[in-house]
Amino acid sequence: MKKSRRDAIVKSVFAGALLLMGTACVAIEAGHEGVLVEQPFIFGHGGVDPVPTTTGRIWIVPTTKVIAIDVRPVQYAEHFDIISAENAPVSFDAFLIANIVEGRSPELIAKFGPTWYRNNVKEAFRTFVREEVQKYPLFQLTTDPTTRTKLQDAIAREVQTKLIEKQNIPIQLNRIVVGSILPPKGVVEQTTATIVQEQRKLTMVEFQKAEEARENAERQRGIADRAYRESLGLTAPEFVDLRRIEVQKEIVQHSPTALTVIMGLERIGINIPPLATTQ
Repeated sequence: MKKSRRDAIVKSVFAGALLLMGTACVAIEAGHEGVLVEQPFIFGHGGVDPVPTTTGRIWIVPTTKVIAIDVRPVQYAEHFDIISAENAPVSFDAFLIANIVEGRSPELIAKFGPTWYRNNVKEAFRTFVREEVQKYPLFQLTTDPTTRTKLQDAIAREVQTKLIEKQNIPIQLNRIVVGSILPPKGVVEQTTATIVQEQRKLTMVEFQKAEEARENAERQRGIADRAYRESLGLTAPEFVDLRRIEVQKEIVQHSPTALTVIMGLERIGINIPPLATTQ
């Protein structure tokens, strides 16, 4: 009787030791939840444990797998080369920023699997982006800063209502970001050349206006000089001499040292008419 009891104790201890030897310690990092997936060898039933584990260390048996789920906001990027409303190609990046709802990570794994974004969100998101962008012409997409805001809001509504709510995916959409929308390099170069040409045209127009204004001013001054000459009863050469005297007088009045220059010109043989004197 004692021997049987002793054997039972030994077997229990041995079984407990084997159980401890078969367990493993798994650490769950901050910002993550651990989803336990049970996979029994023989007895019982497998499946996803509906209660996630939080930050810390847990002990699991070999038949249980732990999937670490990041519940912090994650950015998913997609690149696009598509056609605008006027059949002009554009290139840009779009970003979906979302996080898994805390406490619902087991539900996400059970229904959609670890690759939930690739299998259930990616193509729908890309479709929403293409459909919205193709509503706008190239010029509005590339130059109007409000267009990107409209795109982001419209895409976010589509993702929220037609994807997250309709499929009941346990994720929270933070925001949609549409990057800079650019035409192909050839289109950019052509647009730049057009802008330069238009600027050149504007410059020539302004130059022509300035020349016309100068000619008009010269013409008006000539008319005024002629009227002044006729009022004085002077011939053309006499009027030229008069104007030369007036100019010399103005020079001397503004800069007395200029008188030395004028007198010097007279000494080297240049004929300078005498300055007019005032009473």
